[in-house]
Amino acid sequence: MRVLLVTGSYPPMKCGVGDYTYNLAQALAVNHEIQVGVLTSAINGTINKVAGVEIFPIIKKWGIAETLKVIKVIKRWSPDIVHIQYPTQGYGNVLLPWLLPVISFLMGKKVVQTWHEIYVLRNAPKVFLKSIIPGGLVFVRPRYIESLHFIMRWALWGKKTATIQNASSIPCVNLDETEKSQLKKQYLKTQKRLVVFSGFIYPHKGIELLFEIANPATDQIVIAGEDVKETGYLPEIIKRVSLGLWSEKVTFTGFLPAQGLAALLAVADAVILPFRNGAGEWNTSIHAAVLNRAFVITTSLTQRGYDRKRNIYFTKVDDIQEMKSALANYAGKRRDYDHDIDRDQWQEIADRHCLLYEDICG
Repeated sequence: MRVLLVTGSYPPMKCGVGDYTYNLAQALAVNHEIQVGVLTSAINGTINKVAGVEIFPIIKKWGIAETLKVIKVIKRWSPDIVHIQYPTQGYGNVLLPWLLPVISFLMGKKVVQTWHEIYVLRNAPKVFLKSIIPGGLVFVRPRYIESLHFIMRWALWGKKTATIQNASSIPCVNLDETEKSQLKKQYLKTQKRLVVFSGFIYPHKGIELLFEIANPATDQIVIAGEDVKETGYLPEIIKRVSLGLWSEKVTFTGFLPAQGLAALLAVADAVILPFRNGAGEWNTSIHAAVLNRAFVITTSLTQRGYDRKRNIYFTKVDDIQEMKSALANYAGKRRDYDHDIDRDQWQEIADRHCLLYEDICG
């Protein structure tokens, strides 16, 4: 079976869905009965290659003018399945990504889509374009169909659906005690506790709450993430910490390579992710922290309290007092080895995709 994955972003481009596609391609390629291709954006630099995966980094912009390039790749590489990821940073706000299912279907290909985010009513016209053909549909969020606005549920017509959980897009780092001590000291400077935020810097991530949850008398905050410039959010945060109690007690690392981020998470006393829309199994930043055995504080719309197995404390959105209490009680705690967490989760994700592909192809 030949599977062509389509994504607007692919490493080294900075995008969570791009990282997801990279890990999925790598895990699928282990199966010698599947040939994997990736159609993605052109970049300045070297694309991250994976053994057994053929990559086509040829799309300059995902506008209609690039349609012929897509058709040529599908015709020449001749996949059995075209599997499109939605959304990605690399697509931008143009039309071609939404037409990819129709183009692939009209070329006689089976189509699978992965929807990483919930679609709201204002996106109905775009969702219509990609939903009018049958095929497979993968959700990474549990209870996706129930959370979809009832007017949007027609989009599920003719689809075979599967909910397949996400996993960490970075590896588990292996540091000895001396390396951990040196790295932690480097980040701590003169402070005593290391508090970390990791992920893209968006307003809905609630990063400014860290300055109310953590303690400026003892804590050094490290914000490890890529700035999303069009939001103007990072300058607001920098302005806030440049004055007052947090001055010189906050480190902005920008985007960190996978190994560097894994090492930071492995020495953190706490990773605080106070998302303002509630976190869940779809958040790769939580999976990354858990895989590296950090203690995590985050918000949830459905869970509360301490999850010992994953070493996560869940609070209500914006519940600063409970997050402060959780930090005081659990900072520095490491979880034990757990077979369900410390296994190769990407291989399991790939295996579930293979089952869907086989079902779609009959």
